[in-house]
Amino acid sequence: MEQASSNRRIAKNTLFLYIRMLFVMAVTLYTSRLVLDALGIEDYGLYNVVGGIVSIFAIINGALSSGSSRFITFELGRGDKERLGKTFSASFLIHTAIALIVFVLAETIGLWYVNNVLVVPEGRLVVANWLYQFSVLTCMLSLTQVPYSACIIAHEEMNIYAFVGIAEAVFKLLMVLFLTTIDSFDRLLFYGAMICGWQISLQFFYRFYCKRKFEECRLRIVNEKHYYKSMLRFSLWDVMGTICITGYAQGINLMINFFFGVVVNAARGIALQVEMAVSQFSNNFMVAVGPQITKLFSLGETEKMMSLVRGSSKYSFLMFCTISLPLFLKIDYVLGLWLKEVPEYSAIFIRCLMLCNMVRAFARPVVLAVHASGNIKWLNLYAGGASILLNLPLSYTAYILGFPPYACYVVCFFVNILCNYLELIVLRRQIPFSIGRYTRMVYMRSLVIVAISMVCMLGVSNITSSYPFFSLVTVCCTSVVTMAVCTYYIGMNKEDRSKIVHYIKSKICK
Repeated sequence: MEQASSNRRIAKNTLFLYIRMLFVMAVTLYTSRLVLDALGIEDYGLYNVVGGIVSIFAIINGALSSGSSRFITFELGRGDKERLGKTFSASFLIHTAIALIVFVLAETIGLWYVNNVLVVPEGRLVVANWLYQFSVLTCMLSLTQVPYSACIIAHEEMNIYAFVGIAEAVFKLLMVLFLTTIDSFDRLLFYGAMICGWQISLQFFYRFYCKRKFEECRLRIVNEKHYYKSMLRFSLWDVMGTICITGYAQGINLMINFFFGVVVNAARGIALQVEMAVSQFSNNFMVAVGPQITKLFSLGETEKMMSLVRGSSKYSFLMFCTISLPLFLKIDYVLGLWLKEVPEYSAIFIRCLMLCNMVRAFARPVVLAVHASGNIKWLNLYAGGASILLNLPLSYTAYILGFPPYACYVVCFFVNILCNYLELIVLRRQIPFSIGRYTRMVYMRSLVIVAISMVCMLGVSNITSSYPFFSLVTVCCTSVVTMAVCTYYIGMNKEDRSKIVHYIKSKICK
């Protein structure tokens, strides 16, 4: 009964997040078109690259976010309210200290980079500085927001994320519609200020909600040093992994800016918008699954946890492929519908990003399981070290040798495959399991399903190619149907199929 209740909770939270995702994705894609049209390619590229600089200084926050989420969820799973409250307060104090450090770094090294190194279109340096300050302010408040967000996820209150996400999408749409009507002052400056104002308001709302809803979110003085030490020790090892993620993303952004200019940055910005929207299909599922993985480990139920890891790895990948494969085939047509002016390299960037993210969709549950164990040293030394030592140097070498902008994604694809298996090796050191069996049950079955679906989609695409819009719709429908059927017969075992049949019969016979 307890496992059934957990599964229902995962399904319910996933549904909330999918409703949010579908609405937000539709509005975001339309809004991005309006923003690009209103700002122009150069200003759009400038906005993306300036905001990215601040996130470099927030890499420590990424590690601490993971640590805070793990420890808060772990204590909630154990049911110790006193330790839970102290863990939250210690986490808040740590994030506040980090926010002050980031402020100092951003207003010294970061500000110097914006004014002396960044490639900025002529006459836009003042605006770039304003955008930078907006980003610094938002970043500092986001740092202290992390413990509150961790509490919402730990309590699995995903409905609040759904409601806020929909409100945010509506606000951005209305703001951009207004943006297209103004000519009396700088549109890019107005856009940056409004996004900053919204983010600040959103963070204060989350804090108000958490303080009213969760008892542990009332701040208290924590004198016991072990609360700080355990989180910092965990987070210090996670810093390397966070450096890899943020350092790679923003390092590539700055390399593209250096070698190719802001126009190609704009193409990367468009690609990241599409990738972010599509990734929500698997990411939302993982947000719902993550707390269950940590809670199962905190209760010592490692067999159930590994079963959940295998299943969520497989379904995370298949969910991502269901939406990304049709876009992979039809992205040129979709970009033509979406944007009035398509930046060069947008289509190839999007295809490459999708391939890279398909590989990493397998790995997210494995990484969550390692984090649940609390022993993340080797995860970051092996997978994190391989990523940072290979991705950026090889990409830089490719650009020096004259390869095109998308060369960085080719490097990333193969490095991601290596990292996936390094992460499995690390998890096996914590919890004994067969990597060969995992590969057969997760990787091989999933790839067979995708291969069959891809063949069907290619056939439908070729048959309907004379009618572009109809072809897009039929390819999307083919993806959903073939992935669902193949997952049922190939991806699921007999027990899973029996549960689905029983559930459907119970609903029909009501």
